[in-house]
Amino acid sequence: MGEVKVAAPIVAKPEHHEASGKATRAMLKSSRSEPGCIQYDLHEEQGNPGHFVFLERWKSAQALEEHMAMTWHNNFLAESGGKLEKLEVKKLIDIKE
Repeated sequence: MGEVKVAAPIVAKPEHHEASGKATRAMLKSSRSEPGCIQYDLHEEQGNPGHFVFLERWKSAQALEEHMAMTWHNNFLAESGGKLEKLEVKKLIDIKE
């Protein structure tokens, strides 16, 4: 199996959207430096503060697993506990014509 694409929507509780935004941005540099990372982008839904989406591309399922085991990833999860309404990891497949 080859490249893995991920959409990870995150919704912060209203009282934590600023702190959650800071925590999500802190993930960018470290995650992008991983050897298996092709793309790691963060977006916020226009008009909906605290509604974030990570769009990720990894060289393989193994690279994604390694990312999810990284210290900064686990620190983000620990720091976000109780501050989020939703956190999902959706693995995507391409749809061909």
